[in-house]
Amino acid sequence: MQLKGVVLLAAQTARSQAYLQALVANELYPERVIILGEERPLENQNKPGMDSWHGISLPDLAEPISLTCERAGIPVSRTSVIDVNTEETMHCILEAVPHVVIYSGVGGQIVSDRMLGLGPKFLHVHSGWLPEYRGSTTLYYSLLNGELPGVTALILDRTIDTGTVVARQNYPRPPYDMDLDRVYDSAIRADMLIQVIREYVTTGDLPMLEHQNPDEGATYYVIHPVLKHLAILSLSEKKSV
Repeated sequence: MQLKGVVLLAAQTARSQAYLQALVANELYPERVIILGEERPLENQNKPGMDSWHGISLPDLAEPISLTCERAGIPVSRTSVIDVNTEETMHCILEAVPHVVIYSGVGGQIVSDRMLGLGPKFLHVHSGWLPEYRGSTTLYYSLLNGELPGVTALILDRTIDTGTVVARQNYPRPPYDMDLDRVYDSAIRADMLIQVIREYVTTGDLPMLEHQNPDEGATYYVIHPVLKHLAILSLSEKKSV
């Protein structure tokens, strides 16, 4: 099924690979994929040892985004740089005339007010339960706090992770030996994305679950390597579910 009015704005990242592969696997084809920056060779990128885990599809990191688009027949536009806020990127979005932009840019970039004002809704999938876990690397903070990782789909607004919540869900703790950043984090975000897009197909619009109060919750910053290591060590075989 072609998703009328839906565009995927993708970077050369595992998350974008996971999003696109999950969409294609579920026969949900964006009208267009806009790829930020020049595609680079994928070195030392292997498939996980299994295709799925707890019913969640795991991405094939050896398959480039362009190849996934080619085998699914999805049109592609490319930009010369990875900056989401360039005139070139804006032109690609305006040319596609989308209703929804699935945002999967480079981590750490903030979408500008001008970009958000183009018209379409920017759908972002955040790996943290909002509003309690705003900001960066919140997956690790939730593990350190002994909580199940959460994923929240939201509409981007002008501040970090404060937009309207579309959907959210907790996920099982990952196994100790899984690549948390590229495989687990990407896979659970993609799983949430599929749920939201299915609702979009059914109703013709994104659900609006909750308007956030920016004064509630906490904002986290890039986790210190020592704390990150401790979070990974907490994932003993006994504790993984």
